[in-house]
Amino acid sequence: MKPFVPTRVYFEEIVKEYAQGKELLDKYEKMNIPIIPIKAHHRIEELRKRPNKEFTKMKKYLILGTRKTVRLTPNDKSADFIVPFTSSGCTALCLYCYLVCHFNTNSYLRIFMNRDEMIEKVKKTIKKVGEHKVYELGCNSDMVLENTITGNLKWAIEEFGKLENATATFATKFDAVDDLLDAKHNGHTQMRISINPKEIINKVEFGTSSLKERLTAANKMFEAGYKIGLNIAPIILEKDFEIIYENMFKEVSNYLLPKLKSQLFIEVIFMTYGSANFYINGESMPKAINLLDKSKMRPKGPGKYTYRNEYRRPAEKIIKGYIEKYLPDATISYIV
Repeated sequence: MKPFVPTRVYFEEIVKEYAQGKELLDKYEKMNIPIIPIKAHHRIEELRKRPNKEFTKMKKYLILGTRKTVRLTPNDKSADFIVPFTSSGCTALCLYCYLVCHFNTNSYLRIFMNRDEMIEKVKKTIKKVGEHKVYELGCNSDMVLENTITGNLKWAIEEFGKLENATATFATKFDAVDDLLDAKHNGHTQMRISINPKEIINKVEFGTSSLKERLTAANKMFEAGYKIGLNIAPIILEKDFEIIYENMFKEVSNYLLPKLKSQLFIEVIFMTYGSANFYINGESMPKAINLLDKSKMRPKGPGKYTYRNEYRRPAEKIIKGYIEKYLPDATISYIV
């Protein structure tokens, strides 16, 4: 994984009041990267007015600010609570990205400096709940990616390592985990590696780590004492999907450590695709494939599409069969 080097940095003035903020600004200034002051990270008028065709260019920008609200949301899938954390957005260009549905072209990486305030909010919730719960970090970002810039994921892992009645969880498409291997996690953190067949990664998940790199990261983290899950997401029902997904499961079975496979938990998520993705991808990446197949998909809320049941149900049965065949000791957490 190549380190992310932004072509521009936008920052709120309050960022200078934080040690991490000053450090990042000094770092990028020494690299002669343009540093541009803004009033608010979520209202950068200059970027809001940019046309869709500049989406990939904007993905190379970095925005520094503070998160104004930290509200934990109850969840019944990957975690008991979703935690808005130290970043939002991503540098990758996954064609189905759900953040594009919410932020459109402004789904670039934003990093927030007030991490102490956030972890204190989490600690108060943990104390109030009083029983063991799982807390998802980076629900609208990739914390492994962010950690390569800030070290915030390692810091958060060690904070959770000190807590009782709490497990941190995060999902990632990146393999840059070496910094996390010596973290004092005390068994209080789990990682979910998001995977897809290499054919889909190569033509749909631009700017992410390869399947083999992700599986290598899973093995490393398991050997460092973390609990590991697989996030098979999103499943895309393209032509011959049965073949490419079976080949993926064969590779996963052959590559993961035997002891890891015996404790593995799996999340299965079928693709939801947005009209925002369709228009932005078409204008900014015109040579990329079109994932909106209306012959197989139906509307799912405003501006979103999902697979029709006549395609989804057989595919779900096939995927479950592959899990039973190639990863028989794994448990399926949920299928959506």
